[in-house]
Amino acid sequence: MLLLVLDDDVMTAPLTKPCRALGSGLSNVKYFSEASSAAERVQEVIQRVPKIDSESSAGDELANVAGEVEFKNVEFCYPSRPETPIFVSFNLRVPAGHTVALVGGSGSGKSTVIALLERFYDPAAGEVTLDGVDIRRLRLKWLRAQMGLVSQEPALFATSIRENILFGKEDATEEEVVAAAKAANAHNFISQLPQGYDTQASYLPHHFCNCRMHAVVWFATLSRRGSRVPHVPPLRTWTATSIA
Repeated sequence: MLLLVLDDDVMTAPLTKPCRALGSGLSNVKYFSEASSAAERVQEVIQRVPKIDSESSAGDELANVAGEVEFKNVEFCYPSRPETPIFVSFNLRVPAGHTVALVGGSGSGKSTVIALLERFYDPAAGEVTLDGVDIRRLRLKWLRAQMGLVSQEPALFATSIRENILFGKEDATEEEVVAAAKAANAHNFISQLPQGYDTQASYLPHHFCNCRMHAVVWFATLSRRGSRVPHVPPLRTWTATSIA
């Protein structure tokens, strides 16, 4: 066997390249290990069966919705912070047709009320009712279709304003689109846009203030309610939910 001697180091020539390749490859083993662990976590997420299944067709539907909402002795904490209770024996009744403002500091539970009403979470104890019926008994998609939610940070799809409205009600007529825009005090400034209702929503953030963005989201939300849309007074910002 041929031996090479360099600076008193002895190497077998035929093994030099394979050893170097093996050494270089071993440095990447940790990445394979990390990728394998990540794939396992992804599989766990994919195979997880949620407690609240938004695709489920189970549940009742109310023939008529008046819109009375009530929280009865609700207790709740977020799954990620089980040691921090948000609600303890929380009670709230909102009669149908009334406008209610929830006021409080950051973390006081204002958004949590909406999250429970939309059934993003279920309370640990107590119940949330719509017209006296526990919302856990209602079909989830139907329940959420009865509500319109406008978040603090408005978000529009990258398409025309008209198409954004039609996401709220796909079969809305032009008259319903305009009626919803007028109810949200948005018709006038939308009409002044270069292409009116056909203006791309991506145009808005650069040229219109946050309150007008909220107005666009408002009339997209209100469009699902057709001729029954209420008048929305002009405000600087909106963070609310409405029940049909």
